[in-house]
Amino acid sequence: MPIRIQPYTEDRIPAVKEFNRRLAAGGISPEVRFPESNIPYWLPRLESRRIYQQYYLALEDEIVRGGFILKYQEFLLAGSKQMLAYYHLPVSEGIVNKKFAGVGVHMLRSAMKMEPELFALGMGGFDRPLPTMLKAMRWQLCAIPFFYRIHHPNRLLRQIGLLRSSLLRRSAARVAAVTGAGWLGITAGQWIRSRHVAHTASEVIDGFGPWSDEVWRNCSPSYVMIGNRDSTTLNILYPARKNFLCLRVGGAQRPAGWAVLLDTQMNGNKYFGDLRVGSIADCLARPENASIVVSAATRLLEGRGVDLVIANHSHRAWRHAFSDAGFFQGPSNFIFAASPALTEKLHPFVEKESRVYLDRGDGDGPVNL
Repeated sequence: MPIRIQPYTEDRIPAVKEFNRRLAAGGISPEVRFPESNIPYWLPRLESRRIYQQYYLALEDEIVRGGFILKYQEFLLAGSKQMLAYYHLPVSEGIVNKKFAGVGVHMLRSAMKMEPELFALGMGGFDRPLPTMLKAMRWQLCAIPFFYRIHHPNRLLRQIGLLRSSLLRRSAARVAAVTGAGWLGITAGQWIRSRHVAHTASEVIDGFGPWSDEVWRNCSPSYVMIGNRDSTTLNILYPARKNFLCLRVGGAQRPAGWAVLLDTQMNGNKYFGDLRVGSIADCLARPENASIVVSAATRLLEGRGVDLVIANHSHRAWRHAFSDAGFFQGPSNFIFAASPALTEKLHPFVEKESRVYLDRGDGDGPVNL
């Protein structure tokens, strides 16, 4: 029976639940499940909304063999407004039954026919199945740099997952923490990397208004590709009722930019243990003002007592801004992938990838933070 791709409708919820049960029976982690509601919980499609998700199913007759999500958002691409689609959460029965090994490829090809200018983001590293498949289908891939600044070195040395992955590493980290060598080395390294950035007025706000629309109009032409960050979109992505810290930088009359932050107490996290992690999840300013936004956001999070501050950012000006604020750059598993059609719009990709504006606020948002 051929596989066909159909929108996820309410009558297919029982079939999706059966699909998830087969994945569970095959030993797949509970995190790998397709939504058991046909209405997206995060970004449902509403009238006049320019950012939303659509769910699709791969069906063999009426049996669900896979599914994927497309998130639609307006982007400014090479100076023109355009709706782009983000391909994510592709789940196939092929991960538990080799008979359906081709479903994943069929879903991707179908998504590319529906929306040729697709992109993918995150994915956990180049060696994971989805990036491997994308590369085989002539997508262009690059890592979005990961930045971190340590506020409490000794706690980090005792908690960070990478330093606890072997007896040798645990012992070395313990010695560095007890002797103070770790604190001295980390503090000195961050101080050496830091560049003086003038303190700028900033304030935590309840939401985004007309002032942020002005920031968007002033800043967006500076970037080759950037997702719409007007006030309507921002208030959808970062509602006041959630635990986001929204920071306006530069004063209420003529703000230079803004940042969306998270202050998260981790509990047994495989990467961060029980650390308190501050995240710069999203931000915006003109390239020349990136440093004052990063500096203001970092001061706020460190003032709240976080153990470290982390961020991912693709644009070269923001990479310099994080370096100026004393951030180290670490290995990144946050990958940007552009379909062949999107790559054409970004030609030459190798030169333009560092002028694309992507951070944790893009894709499926600041999940796991």
